[in-house]
Parts: sequence; structure tokens; C-alpha cells
Amino acid sequence: MSAGIVRHASTLIGKEVGVGVKSFEIVPPGPYAEAMFAHQYVLDSGSAHRFEASGYDLYFYVLAGAGSATFENLKFGSLTKDNHLTEESHTVALAEGSAISLLDGESLLLNCQDSNKSMENLQILVASVPSPVTPWANHLKREIDSGSRVATTRLGAAQHQAATGDRQFEVLFDSSNGSRGATLFVGFIPSSGAPQHYHLYDEICVIVRGNGAFASPDGSEQKLIKGSAFHVSPRLLHAIHNPNEEDLWILGLFRPEGSASAAFYPDGRPAPVDPVR
Repeated sequence: MSAGIVRHASTLIGKEVGVGVKSFEIVPPGPYAEAMFAHQYVLDSGSAHRFEASGYDLYFYVLAGAGSATFENLKFGSLTKDNHLTEESHTVALAEGSAISLLDGESLLLNCQDSNKSMENLQILVASVPSPVTPWANHLKREIDSGSRVATTRLGAAQHQAATGDRQFEVLFDSSNGSRGATLFVGFIPSSGAPQHYHLYDEICVIVRGNGAFASPDGSEQKLIKGSAFHVSPRLLHAIHNPNEEDLWILGLFRPEGSASAAFYPDGRPAPVDPVR
């Protein structure tokens, strides 16, 4: 799949990976600078699925529904900033906007909430990033050993930061809380959208709220709705159009780790960053 192609689980054939569990390959692996890819998993009410990070670090984001995650062998740090890892409790509740970082060699059991009050399935994005083996990654591992790493967070737990124009973003995972070389964030794009620009990193993008369009350099547009996913390769010119009054929310995962505000205009000028108002 070439970069800039929008895919959506509703247009794909899902693979049965367990009882009541389907997987949709929304960002396939390809000839990218960074070998990242992503799946959307759909768990029916009462179902469960085990994930093991092997050769990759995994990043989870709950798109819809509720459930829980039971960590089987976390190595470092804490489950959340307020809930330190203990031998007695390795389980955390999940809801829309919850995020998880699972390092290479760790595993968890994901459960969809089984309740008579709600039969909603659990829809969750799982993005895979190659486990880093660089000296910087070793440095980050030492930081993780010292207790800075957290395994779960949620949208709204951190302050918004400024991006280009009047856009803002919120970081879910980066090197400050134990991510080893990648940044996971949600960007908030206001009405009119984001102008044509490019990045110097590989990025996986998934729409988590709102709708709009992805504009390619040739002027063609692809529809964006909740769950739409696409890959942006380094220096790929693109724009996001938002015709609505409400913000368009985009989940982004990029590597190498850095600032989500780093962007460049077509002529190579760095896009300015306005302070958060």
C-alpha cells in the first residue's frame, strides 16, 4: 500500500482471530522508512483476546466501547501515573480514549465488557512499532527502570500543546513516560482544517472523532470518518480539510519520537507554532 491511501475497517474483510474477535489490517506494512503497521480489533461483548509484544512495541487506543486490560508481565514502572504496579492488581478499566503502551516482551489480556446494560463491542486500534535497539533506546530503558514509565493513560490526562496555526494536540505517550522511540498523540484540527504540509517522520493517522477529507498533492481528496486510517511517509505533502464547526480529532503515531508540532510548508519553511490561547 502506498502512503496517503485512506482505509477503513468497514470496507475491509476482517480476519477471525478468536471467538468473537476480528482483526482488520487498516495500515499494512510496507516499504516505509519505519516499519510500522496497524490493525483495528473488534471484540464482541464478553469476548477476550491476548496480545504479546514480540519484536515490536505495541500502542493501543480505544476507539469505542468499554472493557479492561490485564497485564501479565509488566517489567518496569507503573500502570498509570496514579496507580503503581503491584503484585495484587494488574488490571485497569478501559473506555473510549484510553491508551496503552506495551513493550517488547510484555503481554496483556484484553476483555470486552460483558454487561446486560450494554452489548456494545470494543473497538481498539493496535499499532506496531519495531522494538528499538539503538543506544538511545538503551538510555530510555534505563529511564524506564528508574520508574518514569507508565503503561496506561487516557485522553484528557495531559495539557494541550500548540501546533501550527490554531491547531492543538495532546501527547499520550513519548519518551517522558516510557515510550521507546515513538510518540502517540491526538491532534485537534478546527474548522477549515490543516494546510498543505509535510513531516520528516513516518506517521500512522486514525480519525477518532469528526469527519472531513484527506487531500493529496495532486488535488484529489479521500473521505475521512471515524476509524479512517492512513500512513504519511516522510516529505509527503498532504492537507486535512475539516468543513465542520466541531474539531476533527486525529490519533497520530510517529517515529522517530519528537514534537507533534514539527511540520513544514511546501517551500520547506518550518510551519510556525502559535501559543495555546
